[in-house]
Amino acid sequence: MSDTDPVIVQAVRTPFGKEDGAFADVRPEDLSIPLIDEILAETGLSGEDVDDLMWGCAQQRSEQGNNMARVIALLSDLGESVPATTVNRWCASSAQTIISASDAIRAGQRDCIIAGGVESMSRVKMDGNNEIHPRMNEDYNLAALSMGMTAEEVAERHDVSRETQDDFAYRSHERASEATETGRFDDEIVPIETDDGVVDADEGIRHDIDREKLRELPTVFKADGTVTPGNASQITDGAAATMVTSRAFAEEHDLDVLAEVGNNAVAGVEPEVMGIGPIPACRELFERSGTTADDYDLVELNEAFASQCYYCQQELGFDDDIYNVNGGAIALGHPLGASGARLPVTLIHEMHKRDAERGLATECVGFGQGAAIEFSLPN
Repeated sequence: MSDTDPVIVQAVRTPFGKEDGAFADVRPEDLSIPLIDEILAETGLSGEDVDDLMWGCAQQRSEQGNNMARVIALLSDLGESVPATTVNRWCASSAQTIISASDAIRAGQRDCIIAGGVESMSRVKMDGNNEIHPRMNEDYNLAALSMGMTAEEVAERHDVSRETQDDFAYRSHERASEATETGRFDDEIVPIETDDGVVDADEGIRHDIDREKLRELPTVFKADGTVTPGNASQITDGAAATMVTSRAFAEEHDLDVLAEVGNNAVAGVEPEVMGIGPIPACRELFERSGTTADDYDLVELNEAFASQCYYCQQELGFDDDIYNVNGGAIALGHPLGASGARLPVTLIHEMHKRDAERGLATECVGFGQGAAIEFSLPN
C-alpha cells in the first residue's frame, strides 16, 4: 500500500429526473452545487482542503458552456481558491474525471479532488447546434452514428432479438423499482429542492412495468428495427459526484474510506457499433490487473441500450446476479455527463451492502469508445 493510492471517501448523486420533468426548471449548476456542498459538509472539509474540481458534461454549450465547473466552484462552498475544469468524453465524461483525479493522486500531483458531472438534457437538448468537421461526412455515414442507429447495428450484427431487449428492459425497471422501495438508493441520493418541492427519488422508474406493453411499443430509429423507447435509456437530468483523495490525506483528515480505486482503461471501437466499447475497455483493464470477469463481485455497465448492454454482458461473461443488480439507465435514466460517475456511486454503496470485495464500472461512449474503472473495498 502507498500513501498516494487513490481512494473514494464520498460518493453521492441527485435523483434523476425525466426530460422536461422534475428538474426542467433547474439549471445544471444548481443540480451540481448541492452535491459538492453535501460532500464538504459530510467530510468536514472546506475549499482550502480541495485541490481541484473536475466536472464532466457532454453538451458543453448554452447553460453548460463557459467552463461550467469553475462557475459551480465559485457558487458552491468550494469558493475562489479551488480551480476547476469541465471534461468531455461524452457518456464517460464524469468517469474520465474520476480516472483523471485518480491518476493525478497516484502520481503525487494532487491530494484531494472532487470528481463528477452533470447533464441537463431538458435545458440543453441533444439536437442543439453542434457543428462537426465536414470530413466526417465523407468518411462516415453520420446518420448511422446516431446513438439509436448504433444500437440497431449492434442488435443486427450480434443477433440480439427484440424479445431479448424487451426482457432486459423489464428486468432493469423491476430491479430499480425494488431497489427504490427497499431503500437501497437512500445512502447515495441527495434530495434536491425545486420550486415545486423536494425531489428525493428517481422519476423515470416504471414501478408498474408491463412486459406485454413493452412488446407493443413502436421502434423509433428503423421501421424494421428492434430498438424502442422502452428498451433504450431515458433522456434525463441529473448529477453525480465523488471525492477522491490519497490514502495519506484520508488518514490525516480522519475520513472513512469507502473504496480504493484500482486500474482504469479506455478503448476505441467502430463508431457504428459504439455500444460494444465496454468490451475492449474491460479486457484491457483485465490485462492490466491480471483479472478475469470471475474476479468481480459486482458490475455496473451503463444501459445506454438493451441491445448493447446484453451483448456486452454475454461477451464479457458477467453473471446476471452481479450485473446491474439495482437496474440501470433504462429505468433510472442516462444524463450523459453524470452517468460515468453515477455508476461508481451506485456500485460502491452496493458493494458495502453486499460486502463485495471488488467491483467494476464501465460504459460505452458516443462515436466509438469505452471506459472502465475498478474499485475494491478497503482492507
